[in-house]
Amino acid sequence: MLKTASWIRQLKLFLILACLLIAPIVAKGAPWLNSTNSQLHYDLVTLTEWGYIDAAINTFPLPWQGIKEQINSLNTNELPVSAAIAAHRLKKHLHQQSSNKASTLKLYLATDNNRFSHFSTPQHSKTQLNFSQEFNSGPWSIQLSANKESNNKHHFDQSFVSYTLDNWQLRIGAINQWWGPAQSSSLILSNNARPIPAIAISRSQAVTSKSAWLSWLGPWFFTAQLGQLEQHRKIENTKLWLSRFSFKPTKNLEIGASWTAMWGGQGQGNSLRDFFNVVTFKAECVNGAAHCDDALHTKKGNHLAGFDLKYSILLFEQTINLYAQRIGEDAIDYYRVTDQASLFGISTYLGSAKLYIETSDTNVACGNDHSTTKNCYYEHGTYQSGYRFHQRAIGSTFDSDANMFTAGLNKHYIDGSVIEVFFRKLQLNPDKTKASPVVNGSTEKLLQLGGFYQTTLGNWQLKLGGTIEKSKINQQQSHINSMFYSEIQYLIE
Repeated sequence: MLKTASWIRQLKLFLILACLLIAPIVAKGAPWLNSTNSQLHYDLVTLTEWGYIDAAINTFPLPWQGIKEQINSLNTNELPVSAAIAAHRLKKHLHQQSSNKASTLKLYLATDNNRFSHFSTPQHSKTQLNFSQEFNSGPWSIQLSANKESNNKHHFDQSFVSYTLDNWQLRIGAINQWWGPAQSSSLILSNNARPIPAIAISRSQAVTSKSAWLSWLGPWFFTAQLGQLEQHRKIENTKLWLSRFSFKPTKNLEIGASWTAMWGGQGQGNSLRDFFNVVTFKAECVNGAAHCDDALHTKKGNHLAGFDLKYSILLFEQTINLYAQRIGEDAIDYYRVTDQASLFGISTYLGSAKLYIETSDTNVACGNDHSTTKNCYYEHGTYQSGYRFHQRAIGSTFDSDANMFTAGLNKHYIDGSVIEVFFRKLQLNPDKTKASPVVNGSTEKLLQLGGFYQTTLGNWQLKLGGTIEKSKINQQQSHINSMFYSEIQYLIE
């Protein structure tokens, strides 16, 4: 069995050698709508919610194919203000890609680590210097992203190699991902943790299929991935299966289904047969015996699965979006899922500003409908490091045993500037037991106000932001804390 460190080193070496081999190739655009720029995805969501783009967009990053043509065909003079600004910004990005601007240098500085990373704030270390270079040729696309952080940490997050063949794409690398329609959190896969190194096969577009057999689905997208978690955890070299299917049976409704499973690792079965047993939900005895009563059966691996929905309606010439996500972790049998967390949200527009309200709750009971025991979500008896990567939840921004309410505003300007403001009310780990890494054995009530301003000046992009919070830990006296950050990015021609 390969060690995680060895596997990662080989992947890094492969990425670097691949970049060097095709360095003379002219860059002509990545296969996705920028995997590191969440604001471009906001623009695409805006056009979809207004009904001007028809694509399944609740998976990030999203392939350009089929969407690019729809964007270029839009007449911005005929669109409402929020949609017109989104179309203008996306057209500008397409033009920049065609003019071969593919290298970036980015410096991030913060007064403290960012505790909670939502869709617009993937960075959570105090300092980071990043250099990123894209290379594209025919079906091949490569991005090398080198990162240097404080405490002499370095990694190649956001690096990948991909190959597109007709309607499918094969990718090797580690990039930010976000599954679901919400902006403050995703219960199954968010950018809260560092991106997971994985091999992925995905559909190369998210629009309606030309096949008569599949066109009834409307726009659709599918991805299946096999990743590996870090070495320093309770079960070293744990593997992670990830898959998602989303489609739009009507222009107003998008449905997504997601499934992940932790399996393998040190001391566990790591063969192809073991993987097959995981994805076919083979039962095993919880006590490790070869045979046992049905009451002692459990499914092999640690599974999370569920669905999300988003419905957009137009009332009084204003679009209103309703969405929800429900993800369960354990099941009594194949279909009766027990440990289920939920997220709900609503959004609309005020001029060019998008307003949203979201709430989620991972403080759920374990085992069955009559249980009052908590502390089970994202936890597992065998995989005791939980559904986490480098001690941060792969799913919810707020980890397990957390109740969240968020209200936010995101406003885009035609010159590329962005303002985002949000308010959060959180209750973390109310029973003080078996806490997630977020609160370290305590209970916390938290009020948080945050946001950022981002602007573009020529090839420079500047982002300034931060949070101010009022925290009460274990019912003691409240404390005021703050964190401020800046991010400077230069686009190299």
